[in-house]
This record gives sequence, structure tokens and C-alpha cells, in this order.
Amino acid sequence: MSIFISGSVAYDTILTFNGVFSDHLLPNSLDRINLTFQTPVMVKHFGGCAANIAYSLKATGGEPLIVTAVGKDSDNYLTHLKALNIRTDAIKIIADAYTPQAFITTDRLGNQMTAFHEGAMAFADSALPAENEKLQYGIVTPTATHVMKAHTLYLKKRHIPIVWDMGQASAYLTGNDIEWFLDHVDVLTLSSYEWDVLKEKTGRSIAQITSKLQAVIITNGSQGATLYRNADSQHFNAIEMSGATYPVGCGDAFRGGLLRGLSLGWDWGDCMRLATVMGAIKAQSPQAQGYPTSKNEIARLFRRAFDKDISL
Repeated sequence: MSIFISGSVAYDTILTFNGVFSDHLLPNSLDRINLTFQTPVMVKHFGGCAANIAYSLKATGGEPLIVTAVGKDSDNYLTHLKALNIRTDAIKIIADAYTPQAFITTDRLGNQMTAFHEGAMAFADSALPAENEKLQYGIVTPTATHVMKAHTLYLKKRHIPIVWDMGQASAYLTGNDIEWFLDHVDVLTLSSYEWDVLKEKTGRSIAQITSKLQAVIITNGSQGATLYRNADSQHFNAIEMSGATYPVGCGDAFRGGLLRGLSLGWDWGDCMRLATVMGAIKAQSPQAQGYPTSKNEIARLFRRAFDKDISL
């Protein structure tokens, strides 16, 4: 059975700023920002939340089904996905639009500033799997609001458990939008910053939200992640790896591991542990896709970190 992944398939341009963003923000001039950051390093990658999650999920032995739209410049991206044995049959091509593009600038503390052009993704609400597609789970990641709602309703109608990754959509969703999703999904994943935005826009507490959902997962970069279920919480430390750390795409890799654990019927603790392993593996590579790994290597790292054997 496959896992429905709604979200972006995008070209990423990643820029590295050697300073710290906050050092250049003047508290008394935040209403008229005009900043330029010198970025000595620039790389281009295949990216987008849906494709990044699909890569991580595939690496763990899962069967991702990306459901989205791409544009007239998508040929090499689709070829890339096919070479990874990631299905593309639920990806719709929009002939008069561009494939989504992200321009991500990262400072030396791992903070990110992103400009994103959604392009063809605005039409992804009409992208759906074949009627006979057998789905086990679905994840809805940031896209246009109408696309996220359309795919959420599709999954709900088919009684497929839904993970909602609020992500960058926290910037443009209204409080009413967020409440709508909380009424329709089963699991919420988001970063600590996005959690602060959610609280501000809805006035909801973690207790109020966990009473409605199976689980809430709040990630906090190198500080790890916390799982909230009912009145309980459990923190999972990030796994320390040697070498440089590349934060872009780590959250997507984390979610791919989480989905694989859920699809295998694991308990929530082991799902979180696998997610943590995948985030750590990705952190060692600048690419959100293409980082080298295998099921055997994933199992080895899991055993080393948690003294437990797993079968993927």
C-alpha cells in the first residue's frame, strides 16, 4: 500500500550567509527592512516538501505516492524521481506554469529565510491518485490553502489517516483555517516556531489540541522533538553525528521516517526514533534528496542510538 504525499516538488536554490540574520535587524526599523546578505556559497538541488519526504520514505522501504502539480520545466525533475523508483503517475503537469521554486538563505546558526514561487502547484487540487489506488496513510504539507483542503477532504472521504505538516503555511493560514485543519486531520507535525504561530492565531493550548488529535509532534532542530499524546509528552533528543550540519530538509526526512514507522504499525516511540534517525542522516548532507543511505545503514544507526534492532 502507498502513502499519499501532498505538497511541493520544487527546485531549491540554497544560499549560505556566514553571519547571523538577527545582527542585521534594527529593532526600530522593522517596518522598513531593506537588507542584502552576501552569500559566498550557492547550490541548486531537487527539493520541495513532498519530494523530500518521498525520498526519505523510500529510503526506509516505504512506497510514496506524490500527489501534486509541476510545470513546463519539470522534465529533469520527473526523470530524477523515476531514477529513484519514486512514482510520478499522480503528478500533474501544467503546461503554462513553472515548477515551484524555493530560494533559501541559511545563516551560520541554521536560521532560514525563504522566498517561494508556487507556480504549477496552485493547480494541484486537481491532481489525485487513480480510483483503485490503495492508500495506507496520507500527509498534507504546505501548499496553497485550497490545495491542502482539497487533498485533506479527499483523504477524509476515503477514511485514510491524515498527518498534517503545517510548516511554512503557518505564515499565511488564518486562525479559522488552522481550526479547520485541526477538525479534519489525525496527527499534527510542526516546528517550535510554527507552534508559537499556531498558539497566537488560535489561542489554543497543547492540551486542547491533543484532546482532538491522535498526536502532536513539535520539532526543535538540534534540540530534538517532543511527542504529545493525550495528557502525556515524551521528548526525543536529536542524534549527534560527526561533521558539518545542513539543516535544509531535515524536517522532511524526519517526517519520512515517521510515516514509515506508522505504516509498519510501530508504537509511537519507535516511530519517533526512526524519524530522528532519518533527520540525523539528512543533516550530514547538503542535499534534501540524494543523501546516501540504505535500510541496513538506517537499522545500524537505529541500533547504535537506541540499542534496539528493527526490520524495515
